[in-house]
Amino acid sequence: MTEWDALIETAGRRCYLWHMFRMDRHGPELLAGVYQWRDCADVVVLFDDQHAHAYRIPTDENTDVFTPTHVYWWYGANPVWTMRALLTLPAPGHPDAPDTLTPAPPGTGIPGDRMPVRMRRRGWR
Repeated sequence: MTEWDALIETAGRRCYLWHMFRMDRHGPELLAGVYQWRDCADVVVLFDDQHAHAYRIPTDENTDVFTPTHVYWWYGANPVWTMRALLTLPAPGHPDAPDTLTPAPPGTGIPGDRMPVRMRRRGWR
């Protein structure tokens, strides 16, 4: 098992909800995972094998987690480093958890006129 496989398996065990998007009818496809906490969400967006970013945003019933304007935390690198950073982020309410809102960096979230293709929660019954 590769480190990438182990990270995806860990996210699955934590019940991340996975969404696949197509940017237009011709692609490209990208994958996004969301873990919903009580008042915020952790989101990872996987563009390809070299580019990914993750962030934590405040949420309520009207929040689109894929178009953040402000974030508590943001990280961008290759998918392995991005997943490592996200999965080691302290839970909300923990003394070390990020709790200061800052403007989301340009390009954060899912770009363009996205078309949802499918969503899946591993192990959800």
